[in-house]
Amino acid sequence: MDFSKEGIHCIYGPSGSGKTTLLNSLVGLTSYEKGEFVGFRENSFSYIFQEERLLPWATVEENIRFVLESLEDKDEINKRIDKYLSIVGLQKFKKSYPQELSGGMKQRVSIARAFAYEGDILIMDEPFKGLHIELKRSLMNYIIDYWKEKKGVFILVTHDIEEVLYMADYIHIFQGPPLTLTEEITIEIPQFERERNSNSIMKYRDILSRI
Repeated sequence: MDFSKEGIHCIYGPSGSGKTTLLNSLVGLTSYEKGEFVGFRENSFSYIFQEERLLPWATVEENIRFVLESLEDKDEINKRIDKYLSIVGLQKFKKSYPQELSGGMKQRVSIARAFAYEGDILIMDEPFKGLHIELKRSLMNYIIDYWKEKKGVFILVTHDIEEVLYMADYIHIFQGPPLTLTEEITIEIPQFERERNSNSIMKYRDILSRI
């Protein structure tokens, strides 16, 4: 499995196959007994989790500031907070607390926080789970636009075919447990040029629907 190419990599497979464990091992949150990840340990990671994991006693602004504490330039911190809250459409809620936000807004804060950290690699563990289609589509667009600005390697874990077909440049298909890589696919069509039911996309849908 090769994550060296710039683009959005989707780790696709059935729920419970071990995809999240793979991610956690990749970033060093979980130990593993065999194998190794080459070229990752020197990178920093931004992480969007399945749940928003916001500090309930902190405002939206403070939740983002928390991950930027290592920066000494306060002007840069404020600049990043304003920039990424603006990108996800929440700048006017920067003084709000998580309990004052809807579930979708909380996840947008989580995305803004990951963007603001500006890690070398963006990790996303089923970040759209349970969200309605309109919100999911807007969040996916935020991430695609962010990739177009930053480039680099983004890694998305999902078992949702629509998310894969909308976002992925590279698809790594797994079965399990135990987690086993079975196939890798490259989608050459740029994300915003894909037509959901076109023949060129349907061929990928057919492959994924058999998993």
